[in-house]
Amino acid sequence: MKHGLNTDCREQLQILANELARANTHFHFGKRLHANYQQLGPAKDFWDYTLTAHYSMALLNLCRVYDFHKAGINLFNCLKSIDEKVLNQAQRKQLDIYIAECSPKSQNPLVESLRTWRNNIIAHYNLQAALDRAAFDKSNPDEPEEMLRILIPSGFKILEWCSGFHGSTTTYQKFAPGKDDCENVLKRLQICIKTEK
Repeated sequence: MKHGLNTDCREQLQILANELARANTHFHFGKRLHANYQQLGPAKDFWDYTLTAHYSMALLNLCRVYDFHKAGINLFNCLKSIDEKVLNQAQRKQLDIYIAECSPKSQNPLVESLRTWRNNIIAHYNLQAALDRAAFDKSNPDEPEEMLRILIPSGFKILEWCSGFHGSTTTYQKFAPGKDDCENVLKRLQICIKTEK
């Protein structure tokens, strides 16, 4: 394994970066629509569904990145594939910190919250959560927006650290192409609303 990271894992890092960029873009769209919610006009049901869809997709993309299934493409498997023999003491210590954050029993409370949401709401709807959503929310107080806000940049940080083990550190694209299209939609919508008045 050259520089401690094999070719397959370099490709996996790019796939994970793409997942994070999609999560970040959906999160961005959701935030922009939410910030302009009062100006969205009479189609509130449509915008409610649109907002929910963007946040749901952002969480789903993020769940894939922080998954730990042994056959999956995820941060945990990429970190575990690094050859520790080529690391210095500081790098080993950092690797241990990142593995602890991404492991099945994560030391990061937000990663644990994300996985709880994944297992009870996102990947499948747990019966107890469905019947008593208020109780689920009370026992899982971390907000999905907080998970997205913190874990997306954290995921990029880990990916970029890992990328340095094959010669040079890669700075991954943080958003999918077309991120600013949301602004064009909002501008057009404002024009339409003014015209109707």
